[in-house]
Amino acid sequence: MDDSTLELEMARRCYGYGRWDAPYWFIGPEQGKGPKETQDNTPRLRAWLQLGETELCDCHEFHRLIGEVSWHQDEPTLQKTWRPLILLLMAYLERDTRIESLRTYQRDRWGRVSGGETCIIELSGLAARSLSVPMARKRFLQERIEIIRQRIDTYKPELVIMYGDSRERKENWEKIAGDVFPSNKVYPKVLKRGPTVIALFPHPIWSKLTDLEWKALGEGLSGE
Repeated sequence: MDDSTLELEMARRCYGYGRWDAPYWFIGPEQGKGPKETQDNTPRLRAWLQLGETELCDCHEFHRLIGEVSWHQDEPTLQKTWRPLILLLMAYLERDTRIESLRTYQRDRWGRVSGGETCIIELSGLAARSLSVPMARKRFLQERIEIIRQRIDTYKPELVIMYGDSRERKENWEKIAGDVFPSNKVYPKVLKRGPTVIALFPHPIWSKLTDLEWKALGEGLSGE
């Protein structure tokens, strides 16, 4: 197959990082890109192929293969979307929320296939710098929504965090959850799907929530 066909396969079958059987899931609209990446997805395609064309890859290994080392080096830079989500998770788990602990968690456990406890996935299988970048983003959207819902029912994670609360995103999350989130402006918006708690939050990049607010939200989730 040529690269364009392979890229469509990645758009369809590549969900993100970590393990389906992980207890803590995070679902976003799509992967962003590092500051040194171009719009061309060829490096990501090559990495996905090298890692076996699996639904989930190891976050550390994937970024090593595309040459993005800053998030997994000895003293990692905290990725701007992941940072509030890791803070939220650490607060939920009543673990250390200091900055160095967040760095260590991102480097060693976030989206890892071995030794991790998270499943970090996206509605879109292709990465872009922003949601305004044109691409065949919706081509496999309904199929991916159905697969994610099936995976939740099969693996029954303890907690699923969905982030990005625009009207369109919320409708997609509700298709996965199988129910309608509360319409109020209070976060988290929480549903249950079997034993799984599903919580909706604003996207970390677009929200104005402070670290203290993310921490409080995580602590509040532990009572759900």
